Amino acid sequence: MNQEEFFVAVLKALENCRIPYMIGGSVGAMVYGEPRLTNDIDIIADLQATHVDALLSAFASEAYYVPSAEFVQAIIRRHGMFNIIHVESGSKADIIILKDDHFGRTEFARRARVPFTMGCEAYAASPEDVIVAKLRYYLTGRSEKHLRDIAGMIQISGERLDRSYIEQWVHSLGLGDGWSAATRLAEADE
Repeated sequence: MNQEEFFVAVLKALENCRIPYMIGGSVGAMVYGEPRLTNDIDIIADLQATHVDALLSAFASEAYYVPSAEFVQAIIRRHGMFNIIHVESGSKADIIILKDDHFGRTEFARRARVPFTMGCEAYAASPEDVIVAKLRYYLTGRSEKHLRDIAGMIQISGERLDRSYIEQWVHSLGLGDGWSAATRLAEADE
């Protein structure tokens, strides 16, 4: 199983278990921007305690590593994250529990069904929300990869981006330094 097949398998398992989700992170940025190498997919899920057994049973073979149901239940209560790993390839799905804050709820409500791979559609965060989320990650970790992802999205999707929506969240969440750096990077690469 290659990485793309693994990602699709995880997305289909979420859909089969009727777990609302959306793709975010680097893969979300690639949907609207430039491709880059990554070993994982970030999936924000509205995972409830009643979903856990069905989701974990979808990956019950030795081909996958999944944590225990008890661990996942604790992660749900903390709004944290856990991994599903395809052992042979090392591909990883980060399952991030939907945050119960204003941005998390707004971002999730704006998700849309988009083409993901040949013959597969999936839910993804809007490009604006991917940008805001990446700015939040940049604020906490200062990783330049987030700025490069944002710059790529600006270059590819720039005309379609709702900049006033982005700037509202930038102001509200104190993300101005990262937004300024990402827009300068996008302009420098043109």
